[in-house]
Amino acid sequence: MNYSECVAYMQNMSKFGTVLGLDTIKALLARLDNPQKGLKCVHVAGTNGKGSVCAYLTKILTLAGYKVGTFNSPAVFSYNERFLINGKAVSDELVTKYINRVAQERDIMEKQGSKNLPTSFEIEVAAAFLMFKEEKCDIAVVETGMGGRLDATNVIDPEDKLLSIITSISFDHTEYLGNTLQAIAKEKFGIVTNTLITFEQNPEVMEVFNKAPKLILTKEAKMSIATLSGIAFTYKGHFYRLSMLGEHQIQNATLAIEAAKKLKWLGYNKITKDVIQEGLYKTNWPGRLEKFKVNNKIVILDGAHNPSGARTLHDAIKLHCPNTSISYVFGAFKDKDINGVLYAMRDLLSTMYIAKAPTDRGLDVDSLKTICSKYSNNVITNASIKQALENALKDDSKVVVVFGSLSILSEALETIKENG
Repeated sequence: MNYSECVAYMQNMSKFGTVLGLDTIKALLARLDNPQKGLKCVHVAGTNGKGSVCAYLTKILTLAGYKVGTFNSPAVFSYNERFLINGKAVSDELVTKYINRVAQERDIMEKQGSKNLPTSFEIEVAAAFLMFKEEKCDIAVVETGMGGRLDATNVIDPEDKLLSIITSISFDHTEYLGNTLQAIAKEKFGIVTNTLITFEQNPEVMEVFNKAPKLILTKEAKMSIATLSGIAFTYKGHFYRLSMLGEHQIQNATLAIEAAKKLKWLGYNKITKDVIQEGLYKTNWPGRLEKFKVNNKIVILDGAHNPSGARTLHDAIKLHCPNTSISYVFGAFKDKDINGVLYAMRDLLSTMYIAKAPTDRGLDVDSLKTICSKYSNNVITNASIKQALENALKDDSKVVVVFGSLSILSEALETIKENG
């Protein structure tokens, strides 16, 4: 398969959905000579913040001079974003090479009558381990897809797992992970084999996390300034700056700080205080409170698609855009808690430009308007996200916020480029 055929193959495979469990991924990796073995890894789980923590730690390790492979999902703007080397999406050639290698083994399994065939996510996990091993990465930063205990990434040998990080725990994927915070925490905690780095959370969650063989809890950080240019804070007597928006990023950054310090203790000696400070400041995470200047407006893209993510977005907008006129562009999946997302944003929603998210899962615009009208007095329907954003760019607001689903951000970014 060429690159386009590989991407089409993976898109077709994704229709078969998610299957939790480790038997199939272990069988697939065994056919590839277990590339995960000997690959030193940091494993990251949680409900929100995983991607940001992976991005911070990847940037720190890269600036320290290590070759870093990062596996994360979902991608926002291109398929290749699932596989990063030194923080950059890998080439079409590498995607083609490794997806082909894994897909061939999957097809052989099918011909041999295997009952449980690898899902698209399992193929990607296997491709990531194979890629990072053969491209000679010094370390891999691996984000779970869903949960942890039965997530396909949870095949890293304990001796190769340098540490685990668990970000905030909240309700998401309850049909798979359980309907209590403690049940969800137990699933996330399933990745922990030695050191766990996290922060003080709900008592139900901490009852689980306190069982870690070694537990490192971040301390409280003090924010000093927040503008649309970024945020600054003090942590354990040291000053740090972030370009990413949102007070929640301080918590994500402190997890990365503690992880970097632990890695230095484990022998990654090129990590220094200056490298940590520079890495945090230079980190950008596409589609997560990502800001652009379009003519005289600031456009913020954020993939908030659950109530917890929406609350984070809400707090960031309140912090960075006080007394500022704002318009919103919104689209969402019909299987998401749209009311929960909009309720979290309810006191900010003035003018909303809405459109169907550009996938089969997107909620139609008429149904979307019925829901949005409960939270905004000015809901304007549009034929596409592109049209919605172009209309928002023409109004009198100073800031435009695009949110609701990661799937709408790619179209929004293209519109930004066309109008920038």
